[in-house]
Amino acid sequence: MHESGAYEEEAHEHIRKLIDSTWKKINEDQMAKLPFSGKFIEITKNIVRVPLLMYQNGDGHGIENEETKECYHYLSTQFFC
Repeated sequence: MHESGAYEEEAHEHIRKLIDSTWKKINEDQMAKLPFSGKFIEITKNIVRVPLLMYQNGDGHGIENEETKECYHYLSTQFFC
């Protein structure tokens, strides 16, 4: 953001669009008959959820609240179940 001179809201919108397009691609790939196990796909989707949860309501990295902590805990336990 600082390197490109973009405004914060523009940067947030750009990230939202990247996340949306990535989710569409992931869902399309999941519907295709790819040679990956269901567990692998599930773990991959959880990894992708991390930045979504971190930044969907502002800066979840710099300003951590209880909701963010609960999401991190949930996702981290799902990786190993």
